[in-house]
Amino acid sequence: MKGYERYDEVLDAQQVLLSLIDLATQRGAHPDKLLKGTKLFHGDLSKKDLAKNGLTCSANTLLTVIENCSKLVQGNEISFLLGRRYFPSHLGLLGQALMNCRHLGDMLRLCQCFQLDCFPLMNLQLKHFDNNSYLIFQSAVGKLSKNQQTFITEFMLSALLGAIKYRCGILPKLEIHLDYPEVQHIEQYHVHLNMKANITIQFDQQICMVTIASKQLYLPFNDSANSLKAVALEQISQSHPKPYPISFIQQLNSYLSQRLSNKDDLSQECCAQHFGYSSATLKRKLANNQLNYQGVIDAIRSQQAIFQLIICQHSNEKIADALYFNDVSNFRKAFKRWTGMTPNSMREQHCFN
Repeated sequence: MKGYERYDEVLDAQQVLLSLIDLATQRGAHPDKLLKGTKLFHGDLSKKDLAKNGLTCSANTLLTVIENCSKLVQGNEISFLLGRRYFPSHLGLLGQALMNCRHLGDMLRLCQCFQLDCFPLMNLQLKHFDNNSYLIFQSAVGKLSKNQQTFITEFMLSALLGAIKYRCGILPKLEIHLDYPEVQHIEQYHVHLNMKANITIQFDQQICMVTIASKQLYLPFNDSANSLKAVALEQISQSHPKPYPISFIQQLNSYLSQRLSNKDDLSQECCAQHFGYSSATLKRKLANNQLNYQGVIDAIRSQQAIFQLIICQHSNEKIADALYFNDVSNFRKAFKRWTGMTPNSMREQHCFN
C-alpha cells in the first residue's frame, strides 16, 4: 500500500482541526485567519454534513493552521488543552478499544497500529533497554517549522500523559527529553504535564523521547474488557477495509532503518526501485516534504547513534559498525556534523540514565 503524502486528505479533521479552530476562536482568533493558506474557509467547514460524510484534511492543512495559531493566539496553552481533551472522547471506536486494553504496553501497541489517529503527524517508536522502555517521536510528514514542532510535541505529550493518568489513576515516574531549546512558556509545562509529580523534563536533548520503567507498561488494568476491545476493533476494520495508512515518510524511514541494520545497499537508486519510483520521482517526493535523501539517512543514523551512545552506552567502535561506517574516524566526523559535538562530549554532557 502506498503511503499517504503531505497533501493527501487522510486526517480526521473532526479530531484535531476543528477542535483546534474552536479553541483558538475562543481566545480571540478569527477562524478564517487561522485557515489562511489552506484554501478553506470556516463557513465551508460548518456546512459539511459531518455526521454523514465526515471531514478530512491533509497534513499540510493542519500544519498551516498550527503555524497560524502559534502566531495569532497568545498564551501557548492551546496545544496542551487540545491534548488533554483528546483521549478518549475524540477517538471514537479507537478510544473504546484503548480504554479496554490490558495494560499500557497493549495501549502503545494499538497506538502504533493506528498512528494516524493517535498521533497525527508524528511517528511513535518503542525501544527497550535494560529495565526501561523508550518512546521515541519523530515527524511522520517531513520537515517541521519550530512552531509546528513545539506545538505537535506539546499536544502529543499532553495526550499521552493524560491517557496514562486516566487509565492508571496516577502518573508513574517519567523522564521526558525534548529536542528543542527551553521555551518561554515553561509554566504551561508545569501546569499541564504535572512536572511537580513524577515528571522530569530536559530540553535541547537532540532526541524527543519519553522514558518509563518497563515494568510499568505491563501492570494489568483491573477494569479492562477484552470483548469490548475486540468489538471496537472489528467495527474499525469494517469501516477501514484497506490496511490502515501510514505516511510515505514513515515507510521510507522503516525501509532505510531495516536496510541499515542489515548493512544492505542504501543507494537512492535501490530505494527508488523498492518503492516503484524513478530516482527523480523519489527526489521530488522528498522535496515536497522539504527533505533530501542524504538528510533522511543522516537523521536515521543520528537518532540511532544518540540512543546507542547515551542509553546503551556502546563504544564508538560498536556504534560505527552498527551504522555502516567504514571506520571510527568517519563516524566521529559525521556525529559532530549531525549534533555539533563529538561522541565523547555528548557522553560527558548528557546523562539520561
